[in-house]
Amino acid sequence: MIRRRPGLRLGVVVNPTAGKGWARSVGGDLVDTLAGDAHDVVDLSGRNADLALEHAHRAVADGLDALVVVGGDGMVHLGVQATAATGIPLGIVAVGTGNDFAEVMGLPVRDASAAGAALRTALEAGTVRPVDAIEVTGPGVRHPHDDAPHARWCAGAVSAGLDAAVNARANAMLRPRGSSRYTLAALAEIAAFRAWSYTLELEGVVDDGGLALTELGDGRCAWSGRAAMVTAANLPQIGGGIRVTPDASPTDGLLDLLVATVRTRAAAAAIFPTMFSGRHVARPDVHVARARAVTIRPGPDAGRAGEPPLPPAHADGEHLGTLPLRAAVHPGALRLLTPPVGWRP
Repeated sequence: MIRRRPGLRLGVVVNPTAGKGWARSVGGDLVDTLAGDAHDVVDLSGRNADLALEHAHRAVADGLDALVVVGGDGMVHLGVQATAATGIPLGIVAVGTGNDFAEVMGLPVRDASAAGAALRTALEAGTVRPVDAIEVTGPGVRHPHDDAPHARWCAGAVSAGLDAAVNARANAMLRPRGSSRYTLAALAEIAAFRAWSYTLELEGVVDDGGLALTELGDGRCAWSGRAAMVTAANLPQIGGGIRVTPDASPTDGLLDLLVATVRTRAAAAAIFPTMFSGRHVARPDVHVARARAVTIRPGPDAGRAGEPPLPPAHADGEHLGTLPLRAAVHPGALRLLTPPVGWRP
């Protein structure tokens, strides 16, 4: 619970480009509405995401009752950076192109009126829901502010394979806008695909997913091999509805680790369409292990002459850095503002 209104000190961060520019007007209306509810509202939006995150970090440190983000999954990623493990609740008005986190959490998506009503109801009732988050560390993990190594937080999934390569290509493309950009990026990456070499070290394994793991002791296991995808997920879906790990839960204290030991372009092309329904996990060359943490390293063949370079890792679709990295779930690290059970817009 948080203390109830009136008089909450709220920070609001708006992505003006989310939802093809729709979020700008939604965010402006929300700030006015919350101020009309007698809250002390601070607009923390910046001219770019890095500056907005810097504003949010400073405001959280100075003392907020809650931080609210307006946009899609990119804004959720920003909000998680500022609030994870701080005890400060995060509110989401999901009006972006991709709204996987809000959708999984049962919040209204692409409906500004309903999303605003859900937020205001949660603030009125003071209701929050504890949700897991992924902490990512490693020498190549970069922080948006100063490009130095830091821990990063992730709400949805850490990607280190073909899905990360697609994200990197799509983010670099200026045209077209919308989901077709990712489709074109996927086609280009699949056409050039060669399986990468990985070494994985899992901690706290509760299900090996059919991987041939080697026991290391102290609750650790290892796997080495070639794969098309290595994704450590906190949610069942990412990337605008891709059911990457359909049984994942954001409240079970575990990561669902997808390892697709696919080696050919034809197999990689066959997997991608089935990921929107989650049917890919029935394939014998797709494994989903469950563990509390995983370290993802370049495998024994990585870096040899003729080997394809490993793609940069991504978190929630945002550039994260280079391998190696460690992804560890932190149960209840987020406090999500949600309306009471049974609420309907």
